Amino acid sequence: MKKQFLFLLLIGVLSLLFFFGTFGLLQNGKIYRNTLGVVSQNYEHTGGWSDFNISKVSKPYLSIEDSSYLNWDAAIYNCISQNLYTNEEACYGKVRPAFFPLFPLLWKVTQASPLVISILNYLMFIISIAILVTYLLPGNKRLVITTFIILITLPTSVIYLIPYSESLFLLCAAVAVVGMLRDRYSLYFIGFLLMSMVRPATIFVLLAIVVTEVFIFIRNKGNYRIIRHSLLKLLPFLIGYLTVWIIQYLSSGSWTAFVDAQEHWAGKIQWIHEISDWSVEGFGMNTFAIFFVAIPALAYLFYIGFTMYSKKQLLFNIDEKSKRGYLLLISLFYLVGIFVFTLLTSGGSLHSFFRFTICSPFFYIAALIAISNFPKLSIKFETKMFGVSFLLLCLFIFVVGYGGSRFQFSFFGLFMLIVTSFYLLTRRFLSVRSDTILLFLIVVFNTIWNTYMLNIFFSNGWIFT
Repeated sequence: MKKQFLFLLLIGVLSLLFFFGTFGLLQNGKIYRNTLGVVSQNYEHTGGWSDFNISKVSKPYLSIEDSSYLNWDAAIYNCISQNLYTNEEACYGKVRPAFFPLFPLLWKVTQASPLVISILNYLMFIISIAILVTYLLPGNKRLVITTFIILITLPTSVIYLIPYSESLFLLCAAVAVVGMLRDRYSLYFIGFLLMSMVRPATIFVLLAIVVTEVFIFIRNKGNYRIIRHSLLKLLPFLIGYLTVWIIQYLSSGSWTAFVDAQEHWAGKIQWIHEISDWSVEGFGMNTFAIFFVAIPALAYLFYIGFTMYSKKQLLFNIDEKSKRGYLLLISLFYLVGIFVFTLLTSGGSLHSFFRFTICSPFFYIAALIAISNFPKLSIKFETKMFGVSFLLLCLFIFVVGYGGSRFQFSFFGLFMLIVTSFYLLTRRFLSVRSDTILLFLIVVFNTIWNTYMLNIFFSNGWIFT
């Protein structure tokens, strides 16, 4: 296991080098014009804070500089790393408490530049995926390696290459998962304690665990011994939130700093006015997250509910003794919880949805458990499952007016997510040669897309929040 883990990390490092090598090539004007520039354009941000303009231009990628990384949430995390939650007008002082402190504290302790902290983020990302693959995907070496390669090069993985908190979120969850699988409460406690200090979205993890515990309690017809174990599972979250509260109070002087910061963010319950997003690129990937992740998760929860009191065997065993089933249930409740919250509070804006679903630990957990069970599925069932998601997605994007032509490069991330998903479902029917060729092409195209996304981030285009 140790050799396999180290080999996966080596693959991850090579993937990072391939990414930056590709990005470097597309900084060259001649290479860009004769390759990616044939089918796409890049974004250009001009003007100031209140009179800016974002337009598409035909020019190669920007140079990689530290200042290029300090856009959107990365700028706020940088301010927290420097000033914590001091109540001030400068440096996003009014909204900083909406962000939890663990990632900016890591940034502060390491004294890393924005580029270095981004590389550190990617290393945490590949370590986390290597841990999850090692523990959740029993199988032959080729299956493990190819799955790892696919997961670290998904069209959404650019989020782990910038100074955001997703990588630390993922690493903490991976530690907790190992603790659960090995019955090591200390690892579970440390992992979820630290994770609860990474971002407010961990409240959905806490709620998912609560609902899962209630489900198991009912399924076991009121076995009250479970209540004690449930309280122990919730304890690290409560201590973590209390720690965040104290840190924010000590640096801001206010016990209500987090609540006050929420006044500057949308999040109130409202009707869906119209479907929109902050970028076409984000819209495509958010749409995939809805129809290939959130809705299937919701459908399977309904399936579990309908069969709860029957003798019918579930595809994935879910009870208090099945650790993988327990993890799957938490993951499904988390993904559905984020989906329902978005429906209720976004007013139809889908921005960032893929960040909170596909770029969460619980997507990877659910995906790995599902992949390990694909051989149990019939071709007929797989075809129906994929076909329904695909048809619903197509109906949605062709009915919704947002985004313009569906055949522009801005939707390439969506197309590659669909292709990658189809590959994961059907690869066991491919010959080794066909599998290798298809895997290579998917990795190359996904990497090109991720470089395109990083350049948008550097350009301060409308893509990340």
